[in-house]
Amino acid sequence: MTEGMKKCPYCGEEIKEEAIKCRYCGSVLCGQQTSEYNRAYNAFECNDAFAEGPEGKSRGVTALLAILLGSIGVHYFYMGKTTAGIVFLLITLFTCGFGGAVVGVIGLIQGIMMFGMTNQDWRAKYILSSATIPF
Repeated sequence: MTEGMKKCPYCGEEIKEEAIKCRYCGSVLCGQQTSEYNRAYNAFECNDAFAEGPEGKSRGVTALLAILLGSIGVHYFYMGKTTAGIVFLLITLFTCGFGGAVVGVIGLIQGIMMFGMTNQDWRAKYILSSATIPF
């Protein structure tokens, strides 16, 4: 490899060390943007779990809410899925907490799964989905 050059992680072509975009495939290289908007967008595209997406929601925050407060549906309220949040909350309240243990386990599993997803998969499944209760 030539001095001052690196390989594009997407197409493998040699590009300049300071490049922010591959001149061969056009891919934006992670962590290389300079403007504030591009830096935030790039962090989401590069799969930073706590970076906010276009809707202002974060996969990492949602996953933590699901793990810690899943039994009362807080993660659904955060994502804007209020019907699902109300269902989880009512299950917990009407069963005096016994149903909360079940939906809490569901929330725990969902949170772990969210940490294992990419930001794009999470956004498609939970944010952009028209499902009332996305699982």
